[in-house]
Amino acid sequence: MKIRLFGVLLFIETMALLLTAAVSWFFHVRCGENDYQAFLITAAITGGVGSVLYVLGGRRKTLIDNDDHFLIVSLSWVFFSLFGMLPFLLSGSIGNVTDAFFETISGFTTTGSTILTNVDQQTHGILFWRAIMQWMGGLGIVVFTLAFVPTVAKGSRKSSLFAAEAPGMSVEKLSPSMNVTARILWFIYIFMTVLCAFMYWMGPMSLFDAVCHAFTTISTGGYSTHQESIAYFHSDYIEYVAIAFMILSAINFSMFYFFISGRWDLLRKNEEVHVYLVSIFLMTLVFIGLFVLAPHINGVTEEQLASYPKGGKEVVETSLFHVASMLSNTGYMAQNSNYDLWGMLFVIPTLLMQIVGGCAGSASGGIKMVRVIVIFKVIKNALNELIHPTGMFSVKISGQSVDEVTVRRVCNFLSWFMILFVLNVVVLSCSGMGLEDASIAFLTCFSNLGLGSGATGPSACLADLSVSAKWILSADMLLGRLEIVTVLLVFFRSTWITTKGIRG
Repeated sequence: MKIRLFGVLLFIETMALLLTAAVSWFFHVRCGENDYQAFLITAAITGGVGSVLYVLGGRRKTLIDNDDHFLIVSLSWVFFSLFGMLPFLLSGSIGNVTDAFFETISGFTTTGSTILTNVDQQTHGILFWRAIMQWMGGLGIVVFTLAFVPTVAKGSRKSSLFAAEAPGMSVEKLSPSMNVTARILWFIYIFMTVLCAFMYWMGPMSLFDAVCHAFTTISTGGYSTHQESIAYFHSDYIEYVAIAFMILSAINFSMFYFFISGRWDLLRKNEEVHVYLVSIFLMTLVFIGLFVLAPHINGVTEEQLASYPKGGKEVVETSLFHVASMLSNTGYMAQNSNYDLWGMLFVIPTLLMQIVGGCAGSASGGIKMVRVIVIFKVIKNALNELIHPTGMFSVKISGQSVDEVTVRRVCNFLSWFMILFVLNVVVLSCSGMGLEDASIAFLTCFSNLGLGSGATGPSACLADLSVSAKWILSADMLLGRLEIVTVLLVFFRSTWITTKGIRG
């Protein structure tokens, strides 16, 4: 472990806490809310611990070894969540450690699962903290550090540190320097956030709501300042803005850099983006078709029919919003979009979208569109090899051959995914969840969407889950956000101990 880097990371969280304290103080003066003290105390604790770690780490070498990045990335997310849950506890917003940690790690991993049933009654400080947690986690805590505090890991292999946190099969460098690459991505991320906030503000949203929703839209986190989510505003304009930015936020952020720099040929050739956009179009047609055909299918109840959108315009809008929200793994809810009420006919394709998610290199969760493409091409090549035993077949993405190591990593990822699925279903079932609820809970938390069905559905109260289930699902959120391997390697002895002793 590099103690000094952990100190810097905690300084960054301290700045976010101080910003939230300033917002809270503003609403203390304006509305009489008193939670600013909780944020100031938390900032003092976090900054104090960060200072101690920074001073201790200053006496050691700053070079980060090849295996250190797994520890740094995994533990930094845990530390952020441990300190980040303190405002919930100190303000009295959440009354116990389990729920506070669950809410916090759900925020930082942009999962969006919440145990709160009274979001509208929360103070502005708590609502802002929930939003900024998701925004920080959207592109990555360590990536932010590489972008704006480059000297902290001077001389180290930053591409490995970057890759341990960034979602996807590989790191796409936009510059010879990983610091510059991280900075470019964060500037794009910030610009999109500002633009999204402005567009929301132009509609029936207050400036506070617009900023908070911009944070959670661009990060594809899904936390809202209202219990009803986007449906609270009863605005077609707000829903269309949300649709546009949810779709954009699930696209590899490198594509926006290529667009700005005029490298449009790379956009035209990018197979993953094409498949993603076509998937949105096709899945929207699927849900429109389901709404049209469902009334004529035996077994569909009157209650389910009553929850469907009425009229052609509402059917199209509801279908498009639902697909954009689920495929981007944002999890916003619009008017008439409680899919749990629509019936299992709609739940199954919804879960499939949640599992797949958006593009690699975006803020979206899921297993990523590019991995699905690779697996289908691997299957296709396997069939071709049976037909043409002497033929030579390779997997190509965007016209470029994918090396065997990358293909193997994709297969390993999906293997680990299936193993974790089985283990979680067993363990969650032992914690009191039904088999169906346990399966869906794992899939949605691992995919970093947060909205499932049944016990974790839009109408459910996650606070009712058992304590053990909440801790298990919290771990699933982290596994999903860091894509399994980064977290699992923490449990290997060789990650902690070298021939020279314990890493430090």
